[in-house]
Amino acid sequence: SRPPAHHSQPSPPESQNPFINSIQNNKKSTMAPKPPPQPADRDVEALANFAGMMPKTDGPLVVSYPSPFMFLSYPVFAANVRILCQKDSWRNRGSSSLATTFQFIQKTYAQEGVRGVYRGGLFYLLHTTLRDSLRIIAERSIRYFEGRSKNEANIVTSNGAGNTSTSVSGDITMTKKGYRARLLTKYLIDAVCYPVLLVSTRFIIVYSETGSYKNSIDEWRQKEGLLSFFGGMAASLLSTALDEVMEWILAACIEYCSQGTDVELADKVLLKASGSSVVSVLTSPVNHLGVIQRCQSECRGLLEPEPISELLSSLPWKGTLYQVFLFGGVMALNVRLVQWKIILQQEERELQDQDEHID
Repeated sequence: SRPPAHHSQPSPPESQNPFINSIQNNKKSTMAPKPPPQPADRDVEALANFAGMMPKTDGPLVVSYPSPFMFLSYPVFAANVRILCQKDSWRNRGSSSLATTFQFIQKTYAQEGVRGVYRGGLFYLLHTTLRDSLRIIAERSIRYFEGRSKNEANIVTSNGAGNTSTSVSGDITMTKKGYRARLLTKYLIDAVCYPVLLVSTRFIIVYSETGSYKNSIDEWRQKEGLLSFFGGMAASLLSTALDEVMEWILAACIEYCSQGTDVELADKVLLKASGSSVVSVLTSPVNHLGVIQRCQSECRGLLEPEPISELLSSLPWKGTLYQVFLFGGVMALNVRLVQWKIILQQEERELQDQDEHID
């Protein structure tokens, strides 16, 4: 008797949609096991995570590790708020610089001590904790509902005809919806937590001799209403959006320029840090506008409201321009150094290959 012939099953037909074909090829490539990270890369990633520069995952609701640098950078933030929002602050806004910032820190420490340098820090920490906690809860909730939707989609696909292209396009749509849901949720969380940020900013310039924060908050609520706690929110959210867009463009440029080259993780972190400095300087005028609007009020101790044209003209545009040139030059120098490093590594590999051929 003849042995039964083994017929190979025909491969599923390839979809005519090139976009779906590219997604399928990417999925096949991602199924391959990735090489484990080198010890040096792990050390760099751990240091970046410790500094709060490099979160573990990407996404609008990502939360960085708590960084001790927040404790060191808060006096600088508080000094900048004093420069922008204290009485007669328009005289100091145009001359805002790093030297002016440290002069304000020294002056505050001489008059009020450490407590004055960190004034408002409790509410600032409360705002950060509340915002990050809500982001974590929202991220886990969205992942839970996404998991249930994917399981239901897999059950429907297995019971039906099993069209591969339909399931792939469904996953793509679900990913877009998930990103949009996360982005919208992030800005909703920022809006909900904004009153705490406003209170922390105002307490930097409002000095209460009795130390009763509740009396000041009640005074603001009674004189101006609850809507006054959302003053400057539009400028603050716009500043956040501009930061994200610029960071996304920066990350895309770094990834695009590093394709086909062996750029180490340490070099990517260096370029990202340099680019983030340039981005923060470019978006600083919008951030300054939001900070000033938080502190504008008819209540005692706060900054009197002023027309938007006068407010914009009083911002430190000259200092911002100098900082753009400074940090831009540092970033350009870092990019050039990384390029030289890559060229030297390639030449070294070529010499090693030639030595191997000679041997």
